[in-house]
Amino acid sequence: MLCAMAGYGEDLAYVHDVGHTDFVRRAAPGLLGLLAQGGLEEGFVVTLGCGSGVWARSLVDAAYEVRGVDISPAMVHLARQRVPEARFDVDSFVDFDIPPCDAITCLGECFNYTFDERVDRKMLRRVFKRAWQALPPGGLFVFDVLEPGIVPRGGAVQSWSEGDDWTVMVDLSEDRRRSRAERRIVAFRRVGESYRRSAEVHPLRLYKGTDLASDLRDIGFRVRHLRSYGPQHFRPNHVGLIARKP
Repeated sequence: MLCAMAGYGEDLAYVHDVGHTDFVRRAAPGLLGLLAQGGLEEGFVVTLGCGSGVWARSLVDAAYEVRGVDISPAMVHLARQRVPEARFDVDSFVDFDIPPCDAITCLGECFNYTFDERVDRKMLRRVFKRAWQALPPGGLFVFDVLEPGIVPRGGAVQSWSEGDDWTVMVDLSEDRRRSRAERRIVAFRRVGESYRRSAEVHPLRLYKGTDLASDLRDIGFRVRHLRSYGPQHFRPNHVGLIARKP
């Protein structure tokens, strides 16, 4: 039986780490470039929705200090193994007390996920205000989100992928009236001589990038839209924002 859960479980976290981190890996050089262009060639970066630590690894290798947070204990376990030099917490970004830092990132549409049912635009504004309070003048806040229209009207999108010891199938549906979407995911992971099946439902809220940019500007940020993180371009209805505290 499929059921909603708080984040990625052990098997899907493993599958995501070994088979679905290309976006962040390709984005890392462009993101490091954005930090450097903003005058932040060193410093302390907080990663909200840190996942398995791929971006944190790139940051640490570039001599940044890093703290990450993710709602999934399985993801945080992988991140701690990959980046022992950084600090990682298991928590919702809704509750996480963002420490004073030079930059904040939230990559891979993490703000869309509603594993924490309190997440909506009003709650994101509160997170944005905490980001403002944590950043110094010149500090950067970079994130990407999915917008309405990720699924053709009246349809659904099915996809599958596989690796040496895993297969995953995804059914993506969207309710445009409510600006919500849902990924229903079934994964098979080889454990010993057999395969273990796991299933998860990932609920999403969809936001217009222009609306979130307006919220950021109301707080005081200077905001511009991003078409890509360097060579990693966004898919249709997937947008990036970079906000700077004057």
